[in-house]
Amino acid sequence: MQVPTSTYRIQLNDHFTLKNLRGIIEYLYQLGIGTIYASPITTAFKGSSHGYDVVDPLVLSPEIGTEEELREIAAILKERGMTWLQDIVPNHMAYDTKNPWLYDVLQNGEQSAYYAYFDIMAPAGEKLMAPFLGTSLEECLRKKEIRLNKDSIGFYDKEYPLAPGSLDAPPQPLEQLLQKQHYELTDFRLASERINYRRFFTVSSLICLRMEKEEVFQAYHKQILHWYHQDWIQGLRIDHIDGLAQPKEYTQHLKELFGEDCYIVAEKILTGEEHLPEDWPIEGTTGYDFLAMAGQLLTDTDGSRLLLDFYKEKIINLPEYTRLVFEKKYDFLSRYMRGELKHLLQLLTRDSLFTSEQDEERLGEALAVLMSSVPVYRAYPGDGPISEPDWLVINAAVQKAKHFRSDLRGEIGCLESFLKTPSTFRSRLMQFTGPLAAKGIEDTTFYVYNPYIALNEVGDSPGKAGLSADEFHKKMTYRQTHSPHTLNCTTTHDTKRGEDSRIRLSLLSSMPREWMEAVSRWRELNSPIQPPSPNDEYLIYQALLGGFPADTIVTDEFRGRVSDYLTKALREAKTETNYDTPNEEYEQNARNFVKALLQDGSPFLQDFTPFVRRIIHESITYSLSLLLLKLTCPGIPDIYQGAELWETSFVDPDNRRPVDYGHRAQLLQQIMVVESKGGDALREFLQAHREEGAEKLFLLYRTLNFRKEYPLLFSGGEYIPVPVKGPVLAYLRRQGRDWALVVVPLIRFGQPLPERLALSLPPGAPESWTHVFTGATHRAAIDLAGPQLENTLSEWPVALLSGRS
Repeated sequence: MQVPTSTYRIQLNDHFTLKNLRGIIEYLYQLGIGTIYASPITTAFKGSSHGYDVVDPLVLSPEIGTEEELREIAAILKERGMTWLQDIVPNHMAYDTKNPWLYDVLQNGEQSAYYAYFDIMAPAGEKLMAPFLGTSLEECLRKKEIRLNKDSIGFYDKEYPLAPGSLDAPPQPLEQLLQKQHYELTDFRLASERINYRRFFTVSSLICLRMEKEEVFQAYHKQILHWYHQDWIQGLRIDHIDGLAQPKEYTQHLKELFGEDCYIVAEKILTGEEHLPEDWPIEGTTGYDFLAMAGQLLTDTDGSRLLLDFYKEKIINLPEYTRLVFEKKYDFLSRYMRGELKHLLQLLTRDSLFTSEQDEERLGEALAVLMSSVPVYRAYPGDGPISEPDWLVINAAVQKAKHFRSDLRGEIGCLESFLKTPSTFRSRLMQFTGPLAAKGIEDTTFYVYNPYIALNEVGDSPGKAGLSADEFHKKMTYRQTHSPHTLNCTTTHDTKRGEDSRIRLSLLSSMPREWMEAVSRWRELNSPIQPPSPNDEYLIYQALLGGFPADTIVTDEFRGRVSDYLTKALREAKTETNYDTPNEEYEQNARNFVKALLQDGSPFLQDFTPFVRRIIHESITYSLSLLLLKLTCPGIPDIYQGAELWETSFVDPDNRRPVDYGHRAQLLQQIMVVESKGGDALREFLQAHREEGAEKLFLLYRTLNFRKEYPLLFSGGEYIPVPVKGPVLAYLRRQGRDWALVVVPLIRFGQPLPERLALSLPPGAPESWTHVFTGATHRAAIDLAGPQLENTLSEWPVALLSGRS
C-alpha cells in the first residue's frame, strides 16, 4: 500500500480544472506534498462548485477536463513519487434529468432497469411522475410544492422568472400560467412530483442510492476502478459513509474490489470517546477527530469557564448544552424531516400492535424524541445480533429520551425492545440519525450556542472546553496503535471557519477578562446603531475577530464576505429568520449594523483594531503549534487548498474561494532562495512577510520535506510523551535509530512560558539534536535519569528537532 506522507485537498470545478491543477504540481512537490486529494471528478450537475451532486459516475466531468489530461497528470505525479487520493460519493446522486439512471426511472417507473438503484420509498405501483394537469396555482401553493416571489416562481432550489403582471390574472391552472411564460411543463416535473425517496440530509435535489445492492455497487464504481487499474489514482475517500445502509459491508466490499494495496479513508464524524469500528478494513477517517482533539488541547478550561459564565449572565441564558442539542434536533426533525419520520413510523407500525391513531401518534412522538437523543451520529447494528458498543449507543439514547420525556417512557421502552432485533426499521433508522445530528447540531446549534465559537466546529463540540496534555497523549498513543494512517485535518471545505480563525478565538480562553471588558465596551458603544439580538451581536464580534484581515485593513471585499456570512449564520440559527421564510427586515438590520461597524474610522473600529492586532500577533505562535501537531502527530497531515498561508475563511462558500497559487509559489521560491543565505537572512525575511503567513509556509515546507525524508518515522514510529512543566506539550517520534522531538506552546490562562524550559528525555535518546527550522545543534546533558534538553524554544516559537541514537 502506498501510504501518503501528506495530502493536499483540491476542489476541482469549472473555475479550477485539471489544466490548472497541472500548473501547480511543481509547487506542491517543492512544498513537500505527497498526495493530491481531489474532490469528486465524475460528471456533476452543471456548474457544480464541489462535485458532490453527481449525475453520471461513469464519465469524467467535462467541466474539469479530459481523461487524457488526467493520464498526463498521473504520469507527472509518478515521476515525482506522488499519488492521487480520490473522493467518491456512494451515498447519493443529483436528482436531475441529466442523471441517465434516474431519467430512465422517471420514464419507465418500476419497469426501469435502474429502479432498484435508488432509495425510493414509494409503495408498489405508485406513479413516479404526474404533471400538474388541471391543478390550480392555489392548490400547488397550499401543498407547498411551489413558492411565489414578486417576479418569479420557485421550485425547490430553482427560480423561474415571470413576466410582469402574470400573477394578477384570474385563477388559472398552473400549466396555463407556465405555458404563457414559454416554460415546458416537463421542466417542473422533477422539482414538484416528491417521488417518495430518501434525500441526502434534507436536500431534495440529491437522491440516495441503494449501495448495498450488488448491481448498484458494481455499476457505480466501474469507472473509478478503471482509473485505479490504470494507476491514475491510488486511494479512495468515502463521502458520508453514515448514510449507507451497511457501512461495514460496503468497506469490506470496496476493499475486495480495489485490493489490499488501495489506501481508503472515510468521512466519519466521531463524537466524544467514540472510535471507528475496528471491523472496517480501512485506514481511518478524514481527520475531523484530530481537528477536535487538537482544538481542545489548544483551549484553556478555566478561561473557557469564565467565558461561559459571562455568556450566561450578560448575553443569553440558554438551556444546558446537551438539552439545547436535543431541542434543536427535535425541532429540526419536526419541521424539516417529517417525511422521514413518517416513513419510519410506517415501517414500525406495519407489523406491530399499535393500531389506534392515538397509539401511533404517541409512538411517533416517542420515536422523534429517541432520534433526537442519540448521542453520536449513528450506531451500526447490522443484520445480526447487536454488538456491545452499538447497544451502549442505543441504551444511552433510550435513557436520555426517558429523561427528557418521562411521559413517554412506555412508548420509548417499546422502541427499545424493537431495536434489539434486526429489522428494516432498525437499519433505516440509523440512516436518518446521522443527517439529523448534522443538521440539528452542526447547522443549527452551532449558530445558536455562542459562548466560544472556536469549538463550534465539525467533529468538535462546545459542550466541553479544554483537553489536558495527559489526555491528549493518551489519545495520540491510541491513534498510533489503532489507526496510524488516518488523516489529520484542521480545515476542510466543510469546516465552519479556517484553522487560524479558530486559534485566534481559542486565544480568548487565555485572556477572558480582557475579552469580556472589550465586549462590554463595544456593546455600549454600538447600542445607538440598532444591534441585532444580544446573541447575534456576540456572534458578530467573535466572527470579526476570527476572520479579520491579518493586515487589519478593511476592504469592500471583506465587508461583503462578512455580510454574506452573517446572512447564512442567522438563517442557520433559525431563531430570528430562516431559509424557508426569511425575516428580511431583521437580516437587513443586522447587515446594516455590521456595515456601520466596519465603516472607515468608525468608533468601533478605532477600539476594535488595536485589540484584534494584539490577538493576531499573539495567535501566530499557537497557529504554528496547531500546524506542527498536525504534521507530526500519529496520522497523515491533510492540507486544505490555500491553507499553507493564514486561513481565516468563514463557512462555505467563503472557504471555497479561488486560491492565489501564483503568490504562494512565488513566496515559497523566495523562502527557498533566502534560506540558503543563512539563519539571519531567513529570520528577517519571515518576519517581514509575517502578515502574509510566511512563517506558516516555511514551517510546512520544512516539516513536509522532513516527513518525506523519514516516512517510516511518522507512519510507523512510536509516539512517546515527554514530561514537561508549564503550558507546553512535548513528545518524541521514534523508529529504530531515528528520532524526532516536538515541542509546542499551549494556550493556557495565567500560565506564561517558563524562562527555563527543561525536557527529560528517555534513556537511549540521542545526545545531539538538530533543529529542523534553524539548523542549530542542541546537546543534551546526561544524568542518571537520562538526557536533559533545555532551551528548545529559544530560537523559534515551536520546535522540531531531529536526532539519531
